[in-house]
Amino acid sequence: MKRTLRFAAAASVMLLFVLQLSAQGPGGGRGFQMTEDDIKENAKNTAESLKLSDEQAKKVLAIDMEFYNKMQIERQKMMNAGGPPADADREAMRAKMMQMRDDRNAKYQEVLTPDQYKQFTETQEQRRNEMRQQYQQSNPDGQSEERPERGRGRG
Repeated sequence: MKRTLRFAAAASVMLLFVLQLSAQGPGGGRGFQMTEDDIKENAKNTAESLKLSDEQAKKVLAIDMEFYNKMQIERQKMMNAGGPPADADREAMRAKMMQMRDDRNAKYQEVLTPDQYKQFTETQEQRRNEMRQQYQQSNPDGQSEERPERGRGRG
């Protein structure tokens, strides 16, 4: 059960990675970008971990695909803007993406039972905390450093 919850958390947080990588600007997140297949797989794993009905699973997939498509549009806008965004632009983008995430979660809340939604949000929070810890361990002084280009590890 814990393993399934962790996987669901990872699936949910992968969407958050899109936010983070998009906020890095051109070049910063080039090595990783989720695909529609990734979104479908994540939705399937979420459905399994939360024990969703077929109808709920279809709705969750639709919500995730809508979120993914909106994220792609925002990412493309940022890429078309040229160089790295200014701090004010980056903060505005972050706020917009957080609002999009909150809107997605509100739609989840309409589809999931209260217990399922509670499990979903707890898993998301747990994964965010794990990501923060990993970041702090890899960058303890808080300084930004150049990151090498990262790939997906697919052949």
